[in-house]
Amino acid sequence: MLFPLSLFVVRRPAGEAYAAFASRDFRLFFLARLINGFGTNIMIPALGWQIYALTRSPLALGLIGLAVFVPVMLASIPAGQLADRFERRATYQAAQLVLVVTAGLFMALSLAGVRAAWPFYLGAALFGAAKTLSMPVATAWMPHLIDRAHFPRAVSWTSFTYQLSNTLGPVLAGWALYAGGEALIHGLAAGCYGVSLLLARAIATRSKGAAAARQGLAGLFGGLAYICRNRLILAAVSLDVVALLLGGATALLPAYAYDVLHVGGRGFGLLRAAPALGALVTGLWLAHHPLRRRAGRWLLAAVATYGVAVAVFGLSRDMRLSLLALVVLGATEMTGGFIRQTLIQLSTHDDMRGRVTAVNMMFVSARNELGEMESGFLASLVGVVPAVVAGGLATVAVAGLWARLFPALRQVDRLSDAIAGQ
Repeated sequence: MLFPLSLFVVRRPAGEAYAAFASRDFRLFFLARLINGFGTNIMIPALGWQIYALTRSPLALGLIGLAVFVPVMLASIPAGQLADRFERRATYQAAQLVLVVTAGLFMALSLAGVRAAWPFYLGAALFGAAKTLSMPVATAWMPHLIDRAHFPRAVSWTSFTYQLSNTLGPVLAGWALYAGGEALIHGLAAGCYGVSLLLARAIATRSKGAAAARQGLAGLFGGLAYICRNRLILAAVSLDVVALLLGGATALLPAYAYDVLHVGGRGFGLLRAAPALGALVTGLWLAHHPLRRRAGRWLLAAVATYGVAVAVFGLSRDMRLSLLALVVLGATEMTGGFIRQTLIQLSTHDDMRGRVTAVNMMFVSARNELGEMESGFLASLVGVVPAVVAGGLATVAVAGLWARLFPALRQVDRLSDAIAGQ
């Protein structure tokens, strides 16, 4: 499957799958999110590599996740309120500007040859704060750039931007590490965030929610209350958080590249890219062939298969098998994420979209960043390989447990039916 670059030079792409790209503003938004994703997915892998090279400690890798998560946890709910109260184009640009500053800080630290880890953790916290604002604003802004009928496809394509950048970004990071070092990578990331800001400025559509009418705690915590009232969505989100938090194998990829598989920087780039490759192919498939039946069973099966893939990767000593396991890991994570995001986004009113997205992002960050911390801490206690294998097996167990605790989730057939039933 080739990515349709012609979408950006024609006025009306052919085919239902590409209908959202008929909107000029959506095409600019798509590019802005894609380039933003490239900035993140070359900078964060390089940061992990850099910290591990300085400390050779799996726990130090986990602390990166903690540094990112703390500002996400503290700022997610206020950020959702900002996304629903203020003009979203301007707010998105402000978030990109903070990301430019963050990448510039990493570049300056690298050029100065700083050997202490704590300044990099401060930079990671700044990145977490900017990400916390950027994602809810982008999610709340996007539906205004397209016809409502094209929204489900647009959700798939915006997820695709992350997967494409997550596939190619780590490979580019690996090559840039080899060719020019960490400072070059952080400079490239700053450039990506700057381009994302400029593309956002070129978008004509502005939008602003009506959350200003909902003052006080009820307005501030509206997103959390909404998720708690919807048992199916709560089940899907909690399954994703608990299971994948335990299976956070990707946080330990620098340790695998260094000490287990012995593949160096370029091999590390391939390991980082493999999960995203599986997610990319799956995302393209879902954009053209949306999931129509047995959505709940697909979600549970995806989480269980994810756990198996993590365990296989943990036990593997062969680079080819390791890459294959990571590809499967990425494909199953994309499948589960597609079901979860479709449930949430299609059932959320526009005036609530920023706050609901912010709360969901806090859960996802708990899964990702706290998962990294949990993996790093456990690896420091029992070793890298046992930590990864145990996490994979625990993920399989959680999928089975959720199937019993939430039978309604297992019984979801069409996503539209589940949404209508909330």
